[in-house]
Amino acid sequence: MTRQLMQCLLFICLTACVSTTPYQISSHETDHSFTPLALHCETIKITRPAVVSATQNNALNSKSITLLNWNVYKGSRENWAADFEHLSQAKDIITLQEARLDGHLHQTLDALELYWDLTVAFLYNKLKVGVLTAARVPPISRCSVHSKEPIIQLPKTLMVNLYSLSDSEHQLLVANIHSINFTFGSSKYKEQISALQRVIQQHSGPVIVAGDFNSWSEHRMQIITQFKNDLSLSSLPYQNHNRTQIFGNAIDHIFFRELSATKVETPQLTSSDHNPIIVTFSLNANLKSALTIHD
Repeated sequence: MTRQLMQCLLFICLTACVSTTPYQISSHETDHSFTPLALHCETIKITRPAVVSATQNNALNSKSITLLNWNVYKGSRENWAADFEHLSQAKDIITLQEARLDGHLHQTLDALELYWDLTVAFLYNKLKVGVLTAARVPPISRCSVHSKEPIIQLPKTLMVNLYSLSDSEHQLLVANIHSINFTFGSSKYKEQISALQRVIQQHSGPVIVAGDFNSWSEHRMQIITQFKNDLSLSSLPYQNHNRTQIFGNAIDHIFFRELSATKVETPQLTSSDHNPIIVTFSLNANLKSALTIHD
């Protein structure tokens, strides 16, 4: 029995304790929460907002943006909480997949004074699970897409946020995706990737796309490669990496545009069935303001 088939059977068994929710964008009671826009990425046209004063309080530092990406396996393993507390320190952006919004995760995010939101895919033991994006500054705007798994009928979600950058009139688009997994073909998988591509095509500035792409087949990797090429995205300069692989293909990826990756780490952990990716970016010089260049 292949690992993929075993995963499928396990997921079907788990649906006994999983319930789906209608389309939902969460809000939460915390000093660092924000009111999300009730918009769907497939119907929203992301337009460039009026120029925002790029102060320390509302803009990411364009010279150094450190991102943590991690599928956290619903935070179900004993040592997950300690690892997350350690990994999340001094991060500017955090993108989680299979994030389960329990009290500990909520408290950790608040203690870090992060602006965050969760796009809910389903309820697991009465707790919300989905993709979660957190950052040191509030987003300018955000939207999300829900795509149902064709076999097990559980949603997979993606979230897209825009952030201001210091010393630049450009905004950073950050996409957090948990891709469709259990399919007999690749049409539904491609539909979800295409939905994300349509949103990113509306944006002319720097981009980070991070997540669990479930790219476990050569055909899926071809779809991801085409997506990357169509949007002029770059891959991280991995040397030796510990990314989770299925059938010899890495399934977690970070792609980017108009940024430089200055540091990449993929620590090996036992607290999830995925290993995290940590990367530090800097904005390319040509996108910084004239004042910054002359300085």
